[in-house]
Amino acid sequence: MGTVSQQKAKKEIKKVDRLGRAVVSFIFSFIGLASLGLFHMAMEANKSYNTNGNGIMITMALVLLINATSFFLGISARRSTSGRGLAIAAITISSIPLALMLLLIIGTMLAMFLMN
Repeated sequence: MGTVSQQKAKKEIKKVDRLGRAVVSFIFSFIGLASLGLFHMAMEANKSYNTNGNGIMITMALVLLINATSFFLGISARRSTSGRGLAIAAITISSIPLALMLLLIIGTMLAMFLMN
């Protein structure tokens, strides 16, 4: 009988409530969408004249950082006892800008290598 109660205690210890991570991930996913819009506006503003593009690179880094944070927080909160749906929604929302930015970076690097 002692082993059954020990197994139940171990099972209860594994259940962790990560609702806070799920909420933060969900909020960051919407901030990531807004920062993707900011990046798009920066690209539109800088295409009419030639600049060194430091603002665009900083904005790109911020978009990647915010969306990657949201994505990984959502993954860690997915196995939570509560907030699982919120975490899955955050993963879905943040994966779209994250994938777009990664494709943009890979495409830019390929274009740079093919031009040389």
